[in-house]
Amino acid sequence: MHKALNMRILLYNDKTGVRGGTETYVNSIKREMEGRGFVVERLTIDVREFSVFGKSRFSQVHKFRDGLFFKRNVGEAIERKLREFQPDLIHINNNAYFTTTILKVANRHKIPTVQTIHDYRLIPKDGEGVLARFIKKVRLNIVKKNTTHFIAPSYKFEKILRARGVENVTYIHHYIEVDKWKTTEQHMRQKRILYIGRFEVVKGIFVLLNAWKKIAQDVADYELIFIGEGGESENLRAAITKDNLQKQTIVLPFQPQETIKKYLHESELIVVPSAYREMFGLIGLEAFACQILVIASDVAGIPEWCIHEKTGLLVEMENADELAEAIQRILTDKDLAKRLVQEGKTFLHEVHDKQKALDVLEELYKSLST
Repeated sequence: MHKALNMRILLYNDKTGVRGGTETYVNSIKREMEGRGFVVERLTIDVREFSVFGKSRFSQVHKFRDGLFFKRNVGEAIERKLREFQPDLIHINNNAYFTTTILKVANRHKIPTVQTIHDYRLIPKDGEGVLARFIKKVRLNIVKKNTTHFIAPSYKFEKILRARGVENVTYIHHYIEVDKWKTTEQHMRQKRILYIGRFEVVKGIFVLLNAWKKIAQDVADYELIFIGEGGESENLRAAITKDNLQKQTIVLPFQPQETIKKYLHESELIVVPSAYREMFGLIGLEAFACQILVIASDVAGIPEWCIHEKTGLLVEMENADELAEAIQRILTDKDLAKRLVQEGKTFLHEVHDKQKALDVLEELYKSLST
């Protein structure tokens, strides 16, 4: 083993071509842990290159197969990286694609692993079919058996893992680079509502659009802007046209961080209408840093940062009527808006401090390598 401060950490993650919170997390961990004396390299396996998932009519079959069974071409790529870098620890991110392969290779080389769970894909959901629930149960058992330690970025998910027999888990809160979201410029808040994220049904974009349809005429001086990318881009544009909302609704492609920051500082409200079990939602912390109002779905890890009537407003998932009412309320109640913004700013600095999270991660790295 290397000395603690020269420990070699391999950061592993899948790449699917859609940018999001996992990529932000991995980039930050690499930069921050290098600053603390660790030697860190990344290994990113591009799902589009190593799997036919996404190209086949039976994409879910390939996804489950790749996650449950050893995949030779992926294993060979991981082996090459291990020979080249010789890590003391592998920090795995994502668990939906080549789970078994990365864990099997790590165990063969007796390299400890820590896995940050970024989503709920290991856990069956209500209403899911028998086959899907069985596959998830098998995958969870594989991960439990072969992972040295887990990181849960949500209190709720930590409890879920422990309830399923996972005791080797540590809660480490998410954080953001707060300084990157600050601005020295003077910005005027415009009558603008934002959605920033992937264009997918599970992200609730059509729930938001339905809510907007109900109130757009009542707030005729406001516009709704969707910023992101994803498989539902064309359907989103078609729905906007069908509902005759083009004059008040704009769809923009994914934007650089500086442009996103400008929009957050110059808009009144951002909506996080997730229609699935969101692990956390880093956009909420970014919103607090930019002091913009937030409305979000009351689901999974979101209420850990969007505290109803304190740091934002929560609405029932997939309830367009409730979302429409919340938007109208937050835009018209100035006292409420002022209080929510101040509480959000305080919450960010007191509860999601970056250095505290990194201190815990550093100690975890060291403990797993001894």
